[in-house]
Amino acid sequence: MTVVEQIVARQVDAVIVYESARVIAFADHDPINPGHLLIAPVQPYASFIDLPANVLEEIQSVAKQLYVRLEQKFAPDGISFIQNNGFFNELNHYHLHIFPRFKDDQFGWQSRDGGIRKVSELSELFADF
Repeated sequence: MTVVEQIVARQVDAVIVYESARVIAFADHDPINPGHLLIAPVQPYASFIDLPANVLEEIQSVAKQLYVRLEQKFAPDGISFIQNNGFFNELNHYHLHIFPRFKDDQFGWQSRDGGIRKVSELSELFADF
């Protein structure tokens, strides 16, 4: 049973900010910043590609509602969304992170090889895409 399923079953404590028959949203136990939330389906779909359309639509609707609430409560400089799949999905259950961002929060994006790519390189990379 995934952590999300355990939260849904009330076997693990969580601060739940939204819940329906298909979707649950709760505070992240290891937040990047105050206000960090996870939005997940109630059923244990492993990845983005596994989500039924109606569940994905509700997740997006909830994300929009929570975005507004996070802005009102935390007055951030911005809000980020992150969603990981495969090896990088630590919960083995689809979840979308939504969290307030602040200019001095030091959260950042680091590229593997770094640097801006020329359009010609990108064209070659996606030539048979």
